[in-house]
Formats: sequence, C-alpha cells, structure tokens
Amino acid sequence: MDLRASSTVLDTVVFVLLVGAAVVVLGGLDTAEPADYDRVADETADVLATSTTEVTFERSGTVTDHRLLGVVASTEASPAERTVTVSRRAHGTYAQLLATVAVANVTLGPRSLTGTGGDMEREVTNATARVLPTGEANVEVRATWRAYANATLDRELVVGRRPPPDADLSATAVTVASGFPNVSARTPPDPTYEDVARAVARGVVAGLFPPGPTADALASEGPDRAVVAERYRRASAVLDADTADALAEGNATAANQRLVDALVPRLRADLTAEFDSPEAAARATSLDRVRIVVRTWSP
Repeated sequence: MDLRASSTVLDTVVFVLLVGAAVVVLGGLDTAEPADYDRVADETADVLATSTTEVTFERSGTVTDHRLLGVVASTEASPAERTVTVSRRAHGTYAQLLATVAVANVTLGPRSLTGTGGDMEREVTNATARVLPTGEANVEVRATWRAYANATLDRELVVGRRPPPDADLSATAVTVASGFPNVSARTPPDPTYEDVARAVARGVVAGLFPPGPTADALASEGPDRAVVAERYRRASAVLDADTADALAEGNATAANQRLVDALVPRLRADLTAEFDSPEAAARATSLDRVRIVVRTWSP
C-alpha cells in the first residue's frame, strides 16, 4: 500500500490505520431473489476489497496558541488568518479508505471527536460512488464502526441510495481492520466495568492519536503541528478535557492520558447500562474492525 503526501509526519498520523489493514469478504447475507442481485452484491464487495484508488484532500487547523507554531501569533488575527491547510494524498483499496474515513471521524453521540475528516470523506465517498454498478441494480454501501454493541461511540458512513423498507435485498459483508486494538484481548481476567471502559478509551485514543507519530507531529514545526493540535482541541472540547499545556509542550502521552481519563466515566456508565456483566461487555467490543455491507435491490 502506497501512502504519499507533502508531509510524512502528518500522513503517518492520518493514515496509520491503513498500515497492515486486512480485508475479509464474508459472503452473502440474507440474500434474496433474483440471483443477479446476489451476483451484483458479491461482485461489488469484491471490487471494494481488491481494487485500489487514490484520493487527494486537505486538512486544516486553526492556531489558537502561538506556542503551537513556535512563533508569536497575533491575538487580533481573524480565524482565517490563523488557519493552516495541508494537502494530503491516500492510496488503498476502496474498503480500506472507507474504513479509514469511518474511524478518523468517530462520534460520541451526535458529536465528532475530531471533526477533521470532511474533505477526505467527500473524496472517498465520491470515488466509491463512481465504481458502484448502478446500471445493473440499486446499490448501497454502508461502513460501520462501533466500539461495542449499541455503543454511543461509533461512526457510520453510507454511499449510494438507501433501500426502501419493502425492498428485496441481496447483501454481502466485508470486514476491514480498523487499526484500533483488539480490546477484548487486552482486558484483565475477571474485569470490572472500569477495566473495560479504560481499555476501550485507551484503544480509541491511541487509534485516533497514535503516540509515536503524533509526538513527531507535535515536535515538528509548521502546519503539521497545528493540524494535529486542532484534532486534539476538538476532542478535548467534546470530552471536557484540558490538554492545552500538554500540547504546548509537545507531550502526546500526557495529552492522550487526559483524553482517556475524560472518556472513561462516560464509557463506564454506558457499559454498565448496556451489559449484564463486565465479561459480556468485553466480549462485545469491536474496536479493531469496520464492517462494510453492500446491499443491492431491483431498480
């Protein structure tokens, strides 16, 4: 897989989820007649899992603290004057790019944790839409990531038309590695809800802000630092976490820990309400995968 851009450091942060991503085609799901629509669903899933494409997009960040760039920024400057933009390029299979977009802009309830995936999302969904065989059938592609079953921490991305309620559907699923860790393998024996919540929080934060590449970006000068700091700023606002000093010092480990500590109580309450036991909660985690479902039906 080829990852190229004008800045290696920030690309590593943005696209670390693509590295080593696995794609598994699961086959037909609840398929319906006629068989041609089954074939279209299967073939479309195969195209998404094996065919590659390249997209170019932009990332932006607003300099809210002059220490982020190592220069004195005017407090009277307009937001546009304090905004830096970098151009990025990503290459991978359609399924990998859809999965990357899904996890790059994870939501907690109605709010995005990073809010920075819009331009890439548009480019990836447009590229995907162009390869859908809409002349043969109606087609919908749905990429879904959830931290665990029925989680409020999730992300769903849809390309194509939504099927009507009475449509006879053919469907095929593709599973793509998200780049986030397998939390169920990292929880201790006989875990508590706190243990599971902390494992999930650590996995999500590490996935969104990989410590090594993120630290490199924060230690760099220029737009990389500002763009990564913008993602931290948005996550901090959603979680009500104070990461300003850690970011100014370029301390990604400290910034990540503050995000984790702020996220844990929310997840613990959600897991306690949703699952009968911590063990069941741990088994239900699914941070490490994105499920992509192709559905087809008669025009």
